[in-house]
Amino acid sequence: MKKNQRIALVCGVLACALAAAGCSDGSGKNAASTEPSGEATGSPSASGTASASASAAAEKGDPFGKYDPPIELHVARAVDQTWAYPKGDSIDNNVWYREYENLLGIKIVHDWTALTSEYNRKLNVSIASGSLPELFSVSASQLKQLADAGQLEDLTGVYEQYASDHTKELQHGDGGAALASATFNGKLLAIPVVNAPIYEPNLLWIRTDWLKKLNLSEPKTLDDVLKIAEAFTKQDPDGNGKPDTYGLAVNNYLYGPITSITGLSNAFHAYPQTWVKDASGKVVYGSTQPEMKQALAKLQEMYKAGELDREFGVKDGNKVAEDIAAGKFGMAFGANWNPYVFLDAVKKNPGMDWMPFPVPSVDGAPTKANVGFSASGYVVVRKGAKHPEAAIKMLNLHEEVVHGSRRNEGQFITVEENGERINTSPMSLVQSGVSDQGVLDSLTLLRKAIENEDESLLKDALTETDKYGPTVDYLKTGNIENWAVAHQYFGFVTTMDNYTGDRLLMTAFGGQTPTMTDKWATLDKLEKETFTKIIMGAASVDEFDTFVADWNKLGGEAILKEINDWLSSQK
Repeated sequence: MKKNQRIALVCGVLACALAAAGCSDGSGKNAASTEPSGEATGSPSASGTASASASAAAEKGDPFGKYDPPIELHVARAVDQTWAYPKGDSIDNNVWYREYENLLGIKIVHDWTALTSEYNRKLNVSIASGSLPELFSVSASQLKQLADAGQLEDLTGVYEQYASDHTKELQHGDGGAALASATFNGKLLAIPVVNAPIYEPNLLWIRTDWLKKLNLSEPKTLDDVLKIAEAFTKQDPDGNGKPDTYGLAVNNYLYGPITSITGLSNAFHAYPQTWVKDASGKVVYGSTQPEMKQALAKLQEMYKAGELDREFGVKDGNKVAEDIAAGKFGMAFGANWNPYVFLDAVKKNPGMDWMPFPVPSVDGAPTKANVGFSASGYVVVRKGAKHPEAAIKMLNLHEEVVHGSRRNEGQFITVEENGERINTSPMSLVQSGVSDQGVLDSLTLLRKAIENEDESLLKDALTETDKYGPTVDYLKTGNIENWAVAHQYFGFVTTMDNYTGDRLLMTAFGGQTPTMTDKWATLDKLEKETFTKIIMGAASVDEFDTFVADWNKLGGEAILKEINDWLSSQK
């Protein structure tokens, strides 16, 4: 490829297919000839009423039909200073915007843009003043505010009419939870950005070289895990003759994807910092449930036995990672990507190896892993916008190019500048992301490809295809440079075999309520300070009961009411 040459890798076959699709609306009629006013076939009237939107669903529209003449769509959006643009491109003129206009007849006009850090503040000003663009992104709390104020277009009809089969498949990949969170009183008021909580389970990472040195078996039960923690603390696994090793790494944040207490909590069927439904279907807070008290009691025992670093309360994740590199810890709970945290340690300590294991439970019942919500944000259309279906068409285009059947011909809309590939996917205005099912399907293909050493099996994978080469190389050669990638793959396998279906406990609520906005910092501080004191023995385990009462009194009870009222309003 010539220097400074910029090539948009937008599949030509896709463009031809979309052009062909525009020739028919599925009824044998020439769709292009029925759109002289710039309105898509079967689109609702400009009034944007719910009844018009609902009636539109009666006739299937063209998911990729081009407006002729083109329409303008006024948007507001966040921009990131780290985004890279090919020479001559900008946020106002980029690959995606050109494709919207060339393929769909949609010309994007920015009412305003703002840096990501300032976007919510500026949007809140627009919401308060009533000066909303036609299309923009919102958080869950902003979605609720606008829904209550009746300022959003009902997308129920246009979604049914214009969403492609592939788009609907991706949007339902989480079982419909994200779409349900965007639905109020039976009306779809937003397009959720679906993500994949399957990446989040805390796995149990163990130094298997220490297991071998101490002649210990891989853990099958929680008792096994606790015995390993004791051995790693008392049996000098590093062989230096000093009592300077610990069974379990924990950082002062307590939670998160590295050196967390979440995995051990899950072993007691406790789900900290997660909104869970009780037996009656009512949402409660996982950190305040009785099972959490049991987990804290066990952590206190481990701390008293010297199995946790006595200074963990003042060490953040970075400091604990340094201690891991210094060979101080033998176990840690964390996400599938923890090998990248361990890599420096592995390079500094020849022979060190970490492997992932599922978390066994205290009673032998299957352990569930608590994970975040499957919608990370929402795209909405202002009530009364003339062409609400345009948002669905842009979504279709994104999914077809990025995740569709032609992705291996066009791959991501990517450009090359001076030999450097620049991913322009963030410039896409409407996208659904990859759901748990999409990721799981891709990981299944990756596993088959690696086991059979056949990269062609990845042709239908949506993601994680880059793990194939490094993992196969590591398995063949032991190349330390590919250690982290291969061990993340091992984490994927552990997740696939142990944390799918009902073994993933997704939080029941992904938004922010008014009281949460005002009180969460105080409640979060109370929780972490109390739990840290309990673990370190500075407070008795019974202090947990006082914490629960204080948490409810200081705003928790109000937050739970707001959450349950929210969920009731969506039924």
